[in-house]
Amino acid sequence: MAGATLAEERSRRPWLLLAPSALLYAAFLLVPLALLVVASVTPAEGPGRLQAATGEYYAAFATDGITLTILLHTLRLASLVTLSCLVLGYPLALFMRRAGPKTRLAIMLVVVSPLLSSVIVRNVAWLLVLGREGIINTGLQALGLIDAPLPLLYNTFGVVVGVTHVYLSFLVLPLFASLTTINPAAEESAAILGASPLRTFLYVTLSLSPPGAVAGATLVFVLTMGVYLTPVIMGESFVTTLPMVITDLVRNQFEWSRASAFAIVLLLVVGGVMAASGWAERRLTT
Repeated sequence: MAGATLAEERSRRPWLLLAPSALLYAAFLLVPLALLVVASVTPAEGPGRLQAATGEYYAAFATDGITLTILLHTLRLASLVTLSCLVLGYPLALFMRRAGPKTRLAIMLVVVSPLLSSVIVRNVAWLLVLGREGIINTGLQALGLIDAPLPLLYNTFGVVVGVTHVYLSFLVLPLFASLTTINPAAEESAAILGASPLRTFLYVTLSLSPPGAVAGATLVFVLTMGVYLTPVIMGESFVTTLPMVITDLVRNQFEWSRASAFAIVLLLVVGGVMAASGWAERRLTT
């Protein structure tokens, strides 16, 4: 009897270790999320007066002719950033895998360094590089390659550059970890059997690294869906994302219920992307 009681106590100990984290998540994630859901269906009619629960703001999201389009633009921006991170990050992760320890460490420091500086500092630096009188336009004009400055800022291109600069590390690191798990003998065997470097890359290296690519791409996509400051600085009023709309509703229009409904929709979209990513990763690893 005493032995059974002792065994039960031991089985409960791991769950007790989770209690602080569970309380933390409940206090700072689940409770605010529940309040957000309640606010999204109970719009305030006036100070201290509430209407009955309604889904009018969810309906307005799809029918007002503006917000749904902005969501599609946000999805497009996130897709472009994810694609640019894949194009730039895959060769970089592959080079890191084949480089020596010192070179690998140096590249990793360069990739991670944007996360160590302020977002405002990074964006101002890009303004100096991409502006009409920035380094790129000035240099191209000095070389006689262009007559007028290129529109590199205050458009989708400028925002993609600024966001990719920061979020590239979130793709490179998981992808590098995935590449390091590939047995070099598989690539050597393909080369011995007559496969060219390109075919070895396509049919061996590339085919064995999708889990890391999917994980990194998901991180980049989800983070870009919530990015706010970079589009404001590098896109100004020419690039509008859903987080910018939600912020404006809260700070300037004081429409808390509409902002809550839009935030829930954004959260559902991100949750759907993460669920699809998890399904794809499971399919790739089985």
